[in-house]
Amino acid sequence: MSKSQNSTDTSNRVVDTNASPSAYGWCFQVGAGITLMLDNVKSFNSLKIEGASDDIEITTETGKIYAQAKSVTQIGNRRNASRSFNDAMRLLKNDSKNADAIQLVYITNIENPLSSKSKSAFQYDRSYEFSILPSDAQSKIKNKGGEEFPTEKFLLYILSFFGTGNNKFESVKEKISEFLRDSINDHSYSQSLLNSWFETFMLNAADKPDIEKKLELSKRDVIVPVIILVINQPINEYEFSNVSDYDNYDEICQEFRETINRQIYDYEFFASVIADYLSKLNRAVDHRNYKYTYVKEEWSNYEADFSAISDATVREALIKLLLLTVINNRNKISKIREATNLC
Repeated sequence: MSKSQNSTDTSNRVVDTNASPSAYGWCFQVGAGITLMLDNVKSFNSLKIEGASDDIEITTETGKIYAQAKSVTQIGNRRNASRSFNDAMRLLKNDSKNADAIQLVYITNIENPLSSKSKSAFQYDRSYEFSILPSDAQSKIKNKGGEEFPTEKFLLYILSFFGTGNNKFESVKEKISEFLRDSINDHSYSQSLLNSWFETFMLNAADKPDIEKKLELSKRDVIVPVIILVINQPINEYEFSNVSDYDNYDEICQEFRETINRQIYDYEFFASVIADYLSKLNRAVDHRNYKYTYVKEEWSNYEADFSAISDATVREALIKLLLLTVINNRNKISKIREATNLC
């Protein structure tokens, strides 16, 4: 047999450069970040995917949640379970020394994340506090964390994340659906919101933080797209015709799309419009159609905020469109703000 044919010769060995496992890991990290964020949706202020020291860092009103995310691509694969657990605990042990640490999370899709040999006692899409873990699991965590490791802060999360394409995000999507059902009683936006958050979180993961530049996503950065998505479009053309004679509805919507989105979720603008509208609605004779009357009679009160638009006709049409959009969507916007504690 020639040298090139010898099975021990590595000169012609094909090197596997496929990045799928790495990409899968990034996807899992984003899915884990969305999941943990929604578990803390009322209390979180900001978050960072691929933070300075951890895979996921979530800042809440009382401190920080530090999380390590480890994944496998095949269900049932636990060959590296022990190594992944050890790596995660090494970093969580360091995090436990931070004064702001309120929770230390190991989130994974390995069916038995604490052992490469034993069968799993855990269920997918469940989280486990240290106090309810089996005694052997508690011993392993104490052993790796050390005597000073705050076990009361430890949380084990088993996330179902397998398959190809969108299939692997099914559990994350269901978590989003649950959030939408609780907040606005409408889960139909779950896939669109998953797409939006996935892009936002992936971009955030690619931004490397340092001492001077933390690059965190604020709650507003994360929740405002929900409001925009739920509102989807401003009022339709028929509604618009009830308050304005401007003859090019599409032009207004397209040219001022960014302005429309920004103003609709601007808290001061939203609160000002709704407070004024509701105070005058109480005195109206026709409550059902008063929104049209209000927009036609009160639009000029908001004109100063849009002085940069030189064309008076366009300015009037845009303000009327914005006012009626805010009034029509006030319940959804208010419910999302309430569900997330967005100020």
